Parts: sequence; structure tokens; C-alpha cells
Amino acid sequence: MAMRVTNRMMVDLAVQRLNTRIGQFERSQRDLATGRRIHVASDDVAGMNTAMGLRAALAANSQAQRNAHDGVMLTEMADSRLGTMVEQLQRVRELAVLGSTDTANGAELDAMAAEVAEIRESLESLANARVDGRPLFSGFQPGKAVEQIAGTWTYVGDTGSVTRRVSEADVVAVNVTGGEAFGFSAGEDVFTMLDNLEADLRAENRPAVNGSIDALDRAMDRVLSARSTLGAAANRIEKALFRAQSDEVAFRTTLSETEDTDMAKAIMELQIQETAYQAAQSALAKSLQPSLASFLR
Repeated sequence: MAMRVTNRMMVDLAVQRLNTRIGQFERSQRDLATGRRIHVASDDVAGMNTAMGLRAALAANSQAQRNAHDGVMLTEMADSRLGTMVEQLQRVRELAVLGSTDTANGAELDAMAAEVAEIRESLESLANARVDGRPLFSGFQPGKAVEQIAGTWTYVGDTGSVTRRVSEADVVAVNVTGGEAFGFSAGEDVFTMLDNLEADLRAENRPAVNGSIDALDRAMDRVLSARSTLGAAANRIEKALFRAQSDEVAFRTTLSETEDTDMAKAIMELQIQETAYQAAQSALAKSLQPSLASFLR
């Protein structure tokens, strides 16, 4: 028995088709307006999973780059201060060489001693330098690195290695401690050495002044070694930062390919859906035309 198709059934089907076309037309407009083809997981489940993984990778990459920039800043600040220390110790060595000669008189030796004292104070300030409230040479300790306690120069920091994770696999130490750089670990700290040199200059003890030259050379070697450590860390961080920046470009390119709209294709799709929508409207209009036959049904 043939099914009787009523006008109401034709209208309902036409409305259903029109709603479908409206939805497709709206999606085409949305894709073109937003520049993205994936808005919810149902648009493309596999693509959404890929996009979520890429966004997680981008977030980790961004954090690694922030860590790298912070690490570069810390190593550069510490290296700058150690460089100043080397220059000042070189000046002290020159004074020691001059003070060890017989041509220097008492007044000249006193002037040299005063300059050594000023340099020692400057070195103390450099040793206790801070960046953004963080000490450079005291490890994990938040306070000073070097203090004179009961007349004895003391390293009051710790041996903590301050690190920065600059990639998934790279964790880099970005500090050197004052215990190593300033000779405390070797039992020959530079501050006590300068105190002794100042006293020897004032006492016109030329043999002792001459003997301090080798100790000053060792002090400079330790500071230079600390600078080498920081330089190696900075190089490692910069390479990791370059890789992270290259990875970011690759991640963003793949993410764009995964979820962004192909504009040329989207414009064509919009035109197709607009034509289909207009055709559905036309079909519905014809279904709704009143007639005597439809009334009699």
C-alpha cells in the first residue's frame, strides 16, 4: 500500500532540510570569520587531540624560553661582576709589585695601602651583589655571600647550585658560589689576603708584599675559572634557547595547519553553502504555497 504524502509532511521535510543548510551555512561563515576550522572536538576529534598536544608543547616551550632568558641574565650579571673583580685584582697586583721595590717610600706605601683597602671594600660589594633581590654568589642563601665576623672574613652562603630547566632534557647551573670564586673553599680567601697586603704595605714589609703576588695570581685564577664556568653555562643556555625558538616555529606552523581555515577553500565553501541555502529556501517556499488541493487534503 502506497504511503500518502501530505502537504504537512512535505513542509516538515523542507524545514528540516532548510535547518540543515542554515547550520552548514553558519559554520562556513564562522570558519571564515574566525580563521579556524576546529571549534569543538566534534568538528575533528583527531585534529583536536593534535592541537591540544601542540598547545601543551608550546606552553612547555614558552616556559623553557623564560627560564633560558632568566638564566642568561643571571650568568651575564655574575660574569660582569667577576670581570670587574679581575680588573681590580690586577690593579692590586700592580700595587704589590710597586710596593715590593725599594724605590717606594713610606708615604707612597701608605697611599698604596689605602687604595688596597678601597679595592677590598669594592670587592666585598661585588661579592654581595644582588639582581632582582636574588644574591649572585651565595647559593640558595637569601642574604650576603661574604661577611666579616669577629674580625674574620667568612663565606656565609652555601654550596647550592641554582639551576634553570631550559629544555625537556637540559637543566643548567647558572651560578658559581663565593666559596669557590673567592678562595674560601681553598682556605685562601681574597679578602683576608688584601687585609694582609694592606698591613704589610703600611708596615713597609717589602718581602711580605712581594710574597703576596703569587697569592694574588691564584686569586685571579679562581675568579677567571668561575667566569669560565659561567661562560660555558651561558653558551649551553643560548644553544638551548635557539633550539626552543626553532621548535616554537615548528609547533606553531603545525598547529596552524591543524586547526586554521584554508581561506581560499573556506570562501568557496561559503559560496556553495549560500547557494544550497537559497535553494532550500526556494524549495520551502514552494511547499508552503496554498492551493485548493492542499486544502481538500
